[in-house]
Amino acid sequence: MSDLQDPNGKPVVDDKKTPSNADLPPYRQPEVASNSTKMPLWLLPVLAIMLVVGVLLGRYWGTNEAAGDEQVMTSSDTVSSTSEVDRVEQAVLSVETVTPSQDSIGNNLRADGTISPKDTANVSAKVNGVAIEQVLVEEGQQVKAGQVLAVFDSDAAEQQILQAEAEVAEAEATLANASADAARVLPLIDIDAISRQEADRYRTAELQARAALQASKARLSNQKLNLNNSQVLAPVSGIISKKMAEVGMVSAGVSAGEPLFTIIKNGILEWQADIDPKLIGEVTVGTPVRVSLPNNQSVMGQVSRIAPTADNNRQITIYASLNKDPAARSGMYQTGEFLLGSASAQTIPNAAIVSNDGYDYVMLVTDIKTQGGKTLGRIRQQRVTLGERLGDKVAVTEPLPADSRLVKQGGSFLNDGDLVRVVDGNTSQPNQAATNAAQAPL
Repeated sequence: MSDLQDPNGKPVVDDKKTPSNADLPPYRQPEVASNSTKMPLWLLPVLAIMLVVGVLLGRYWGTNEAAGDEQVMTSSDTVSSTSEVDRVEQAVLSVETVTPSQDSIGNNLRADGTISPKDTANVSAKVNGVAIEQVLVEEGQQVKAGQVLAVFDSDAAEQQILQAEAEVAEAEATLANASADAARVLPLIDIDAISRQEADRYRTAELQARAALQASKARLSNQKLNLNNSQVLAPVSGIISKKMAEVGMVSAGVSAGEPLFTIIKNGILEWQADIDPKLIGEVTVGTPVRVSLPNNQSVMGQVSRIAPTADNNRQITIYASLNKDPAARSGMYQTGEFLLGSASAQTIPNAAIVSNDGYDYVMLVTDIKTQGGKTLGRIRQQRVTLGERLGDKVAVTEPLPADSRLVKQGGSFLNDGDLVRVVDGNTSQPNQAATNAAQAPL
């Protein structure tokens, strides 16, 4: 056997065995026919080396190209992200924010009421069947007690006075004659010169003449009173609130119950307001009040009395005397406030309020992070209930968190979810929001 075996029984190849044709170099290969199409064997190692080199070069070039592509893609993404951030920042508005504050405001009770005279005096005619000759005052005029308001036709009264004076003179003469006759005749009864019956007749005549004189004097006094009553005088000082007298009007007398004038005594007006009985404990006599008037005016006063019982609407009427003010008029229906002291309340600027669909809102700003690492604010619309206004501020009945940041102005240009850039402390651009709103892309 040509094959050897090692101690383990495995065959051992003899290295000295004659090599095969495939293992010989090209110059020792046997001759082949010239027409053979087989590839020379010496080219195989060359091709293998070239293949390996090509693979290595391809891997190197491919790695560099991939790295370049990745770098290009990363750079492109960075540019795209930066551009996106810049685009977003260019699109948002610049706003200034404020935080709610605590202020002391009046603890007031609002109510509606009517302004009316506290005390009035009706002035009627004291003559009957006489026409008015003059009206000397107008509504709203200040008058004093005893001032002449109107004058009736006095010609008839003067004639009646003359007649009454004549009657008085005649009665006086009659009384004088009767007295003289009685003085002459009555002593004769003592000497029985006349009868007692005749003496009584003289006494009666004197008494009748004296009575007639008194009656004529009474008529004269009455006619003089009628003449005085031809002038309508103010019984009290105050303001003429109503004037019914007109020139030519014939008086129907006091019994007709139709006054010629109505005077507000001393010009004092009062505000009558109805409030819920549950709130009556907060209002007492002497509580200050402030009643609004037209043209943003107001008049002060204080509670003078409180009705002891509720009205038909189960409301308690409170009467407050008002200070004199020419802008206050009787009959006005005005809103007023009972000033019950002061209290602390949260307030926000009036400019921060945005009204929409009958409701009031504020624009809250919350922080978010953009992809570029820059901080912007996002708008969150918050509905609020407003209370009393205090200058350029207004109270909030349901307080917001103390650290809330509100858009100070320009909130009407913003919507819920919008991005904004906060520029707190930048006083050089007080209305930047409105300016940016006009420049922002649609």
